[in-house]
Amino acid sequence: MTIQDLIPKGGSAMRAGLLVFLGAALLLAAAPSMPHHSFAAVFDVGRPIELTGTVTRLQWTNPHAWIHVDVENADGNVEAWRIELLGINTLLKQGWTPGVLKPGDVISVEGFGTRDGSTAANASVVTLVDTGQQLWVSATAESREDY
Repeated sequence: MTIQDLIPKGGSAMRAGLLVFLGAALLLAAAPSMPHHSFAAVFDVGRPIELTGTVTRLQWTNPHAWIHVDVENADGNVEAWRIELLGINTLLKQGWTPGVLKPGDVISVEGFGTRDGSTAANASVVTLVDTGQQLWVSATAESREDY
């Protein structure tokens, strides 16, 4: 069977429509998919972090949700940190909603920093400072070594 066998023998409008459909299907098949990474490829269990900062936004996306936090460093300068969580399906199962964190909330985060030393981390524990409520508890360093 060839492509010619798939093209209807009818009018030119029908043939043109099918060719457009086939072309679009080929382009979609060739489009890159969103990459996903293993924990160990990006984060380092040998680089534990603890930070406290003010939430600027919660990025409610898959494959991972992200908390954006302004953190004052040792020099008194504010650094913008990105804190990775799991996907929204897992967060929903644990009772999260897009409004669980609001800009201005102060949180403390325990987790693991990136291998490249950037201001990003994977969260193990996220706690609301005002109430002490643990919003997120994930895997420990020991269990992450298996990833």
